[in-house]
Amino acid sequence: MNTLQYFKNFNIGQEIDLAGTFAYNALTILNNERNIYQNDQIFMFLYNAAVSIERIQKCVLFLYGSYDLSDIDAFALELKIHSQPALQSKINLHTKKKLSEEQNALLDLLKNFYEQGRYSNFSINTNFDYKAEFESYVKKHYDPALVETSIFSHDTYITEQAKERIGRTLGKLLCYYYELIKDKAREENLYTYELRVDSPAEKVFLNLFPKSSLQAVHESERNALAELILYLCTTTDSTGYFNYLRKIKPLPFDPFMVQEYLVDIMNRNIPQSLVDEVATIYEDMSRSEINDRKDAISIIGAQNIFFPEDEDSLEEDEQDN
Repeated sequence: MNTLQYFKNFNIGQEIDLAGTFAYNALTILNNERNIYQNDQIFMFLYNAAVSIERIQKCVLFLYGSYDLSDIDAFALELKIHSQPALQSKINLHTKKKLSEEQNALLDLLKNFYEQGRYSNFSINTNFDYKAEFESYVKKHYDPALVETSIFSHDTYITEQAKERIGRTLGKLLCYYYELIKDKAREENLYTYELRVDSPAEKVFLNLFPKSSLQAVHESERNALAELILYLCTTTDSTGYFNYLRKIKPLPFDPFMVQEYLVDIMNRNIPQSLVDEVATIYEDMSRSEINDRKDAISIIGAQNIFFPEDEDSLEEDEQDN
């Protein structure tokens, strides 16, 4: 493998991982709340989606472009633009695969946001409203009914169905770019398309859900988490880990708040109300009690923890076999 091949194989491969991570972050932000209407949520979704698309587009162009080792910096300078439609025009020169109307519209939305909306809050004369632009995209390219008005705050928000449609558009777009990369890499006997196992990029680009929906990725994770929570609440299984946890006395949480906490947790958000309740309970404990408790529960989520009884059980199973 020569130096140019190494660059295409590994440097561009790392960029694909980054693009996938930005896309996964966009997906996470889109689902932090059931009803997305806050400006910061929409801003961060558009920002992460814009960066993800721009980076993966440039990966495509670095694989398909004509340059030699001495031209890499000059070629990169040519691509130093923040216009997803302009980058797509360059990609169109290398492929007959075309985008759908809503995919091109999404590129326009991301371009306008990145060029005009990214710093709009720092200008008193700006007329770019990224919340309005985002909801306008949903209304025009999907269905006006997918933007609703809250009966409590009279604020508008996009529905769960709108998230699914956005997830499909973004997912198909990202998979389109990834397939172009995979085709070219195989043609040149490169492994640029290989993804780190269990990485965000793997979830995004090796998406086997119907219509390549990124929202389906979220729903599958949400479903798996729900199953784990149900198991933890009902299991009578005995392992060293479970036996250890059962020896720790639980805090006296308000049982009627648990459902509300789980609404946020299922959407990848630790609710501040949960943090506040724990802090309030800790106020009735001494400093040493709090420290001892934090040490005891630090095992939850820790790696490489082994319990002697589990090793004994494994030895017994081996002897039985």
